[in-house]
Amino acid sequence: MGTIDMKGENKMEDQKNDLQNFEYTYKKKKREKGKVSVILALVLSLIGGAVGGSLGYFAAAENFKYKYQVTEQNIQSAAAKDESKKLVVNTSTSPVSAVAKKAMPSIVGITTTMIEEKDTMFFGRVTQEIPATGSGIILNKEGYILTNAHVVNDGKVTDCKVMLDDGTYVDGKVVWTDRTLDVAIVKVKTDHELVPASLGDSDKISIGDLAVAIGNPIDPAFQRSVTSGVISGLNRVVGQVSGGGYMTGLIQTDAAINGGNSGGALLNANGEVIGMNTVKVSTAEGLGFSIPINSIKPIIKEVLETGTYKPPVLGIDQYDVEDAQRFMRKDLGAEKGVLVINVYKDSPAHKGGIKPGDIITKAGDVDVVNTDSLKTAVYKAKIGDTMKFKVLRDGKEVELEIKFEEYQISKDQNKDQVFTIK
Repeated sequence: MGTIDMKGENKMEDQKNDLQNFEYTYKKKKREKGKVSVILALVLSLIGGAVGGSLGYFAAAENFKYKYQVTEQNIQSAAAKDESKKLVVNTSTSPVSAVAKKAMPSIVGITTTMIEEKDTMFFGRVTQEIPATGSGIILNKEGYILTNAHVVNDGKVTDCKVMLDDGTYVDGKVVWTDRTLDVAIVKVKTDHELVPASLGDSDKISIGDLAVAIGNPIDPAFQRSVTSGVISGLNRVVGQVSGGGYMTGLIQTDAAINGGNSGGALLNANGEVIGMNTVKVSTAEGLGFSIPINSIKPIIKEVLETGTYKPPVLGIDQYDVEDAQRFMRKDLGAEKGVLVINVYKDSPAHKGGIKPGDIITKAGDVDVVNTDSLKTAVYKAKIGDTMKFKVLRDGKEVELEIKFEEYQISKDQNKDQVFTIK
């Protein structure tokens, strides 16, 4: 079972030569590519892990007694137009049991064989295949399934099987994945009648609301396991995730998030998906986190309509401020943020006034602490949206507005198309 390790270590590639000669003078030059890979001191592990890790203990819904006010209003609001999707609660049924009964057919198990490269002392770099488990949420009857990117190893798998609610397995194909958001979408083809999950509104949840987590560790003995609790916190930040990205705006719950729950659903009292379970803290009990469903809906919509998702492009090259200051041995005037290295001509960043040397500290409602948090913020936008940015420029805070347009950085862009700092 993957967990959040609160005692993580810093790991990064040595990019000293790429940064140590920076001076804040502007001139045109050929783009030089540089990559910095950083894992912050706060390292977090993801729930979906290799088989052989502890699957944990799962509490049955029938044995959980929860004092929750069931009203005619919240029962009827779950019905929508489809009578088959009504949440029915009677005097002999707990809210948790009713939620589980409605949502269980929409939760699948996912088992994959991951490809992992490892350096060895005697054999050099070797490739290993590692089995892993996780869960998924059925999005529509055509076979699109939502899960975590780490469940499918960011698409780097040799095999992907999906277990349906009747226990049958079908082949799955990863059609879209992003490690920063820890979101992936898998497609299956089957004659089995799939039951799509009802997606709720994660913006309307409150601390103290009922929360029900359903996961599937792919073992018949633990199939479709249910835990419950409450919403413990909102808009949580868990930092850099090992195997994933910088994660912001998460839902915190004390419903047990166990091994195999990754990619599974966090549900409200109406049996609607309000989040996708993703990480837990290893050093404390009752600290699980889910990605709010509203932050994923734009991706879901585009993938279901087009088969893929093209995120907005800002049009810059950048380094994390922490790394840049360490390599340059120079105080840039900020402890956190993203240092802009290149700005591409005619990009949204260029048109919006971002300049090389700027340090981006905020994008929309996200405090930018590193590249992953900036990417998370940009992914919240759609083509045509305008987002407010805050940057530090020559020690002063500057506010800018960036409008995201259709734009892609071509591979053959030359020095005449790039503004850079040296």
